[in-house]
Amino acid sequence: MELAITIFAALAGFGGAGWALWAEKRPIDPLKPRLVPTTPVLFICLVIVIFAAAHLITLITGRPHVGRFGI
Repeated sequence: MELAITIFAALAGFGGAGWALWAEKRPIDPLKPRLVPTTPVLFICLVIVIFAAAHLITLITGRPHVGRFGI
């Protein structure tokens, strides 16, 4: 069950990052301001993807992910 939730979180993060990147590249219309700030959304989605990838590593290998400094 945890694997499915982690994969879903990674896919949702990729989808949100894709949407935010698409919204960033659209031309700006001065008469229609954007209601959602896309730069923070992009950052949050990428952080979710990084955490989901680290969690997938721990689920697949069966060992906790240890960084370069042993933290």
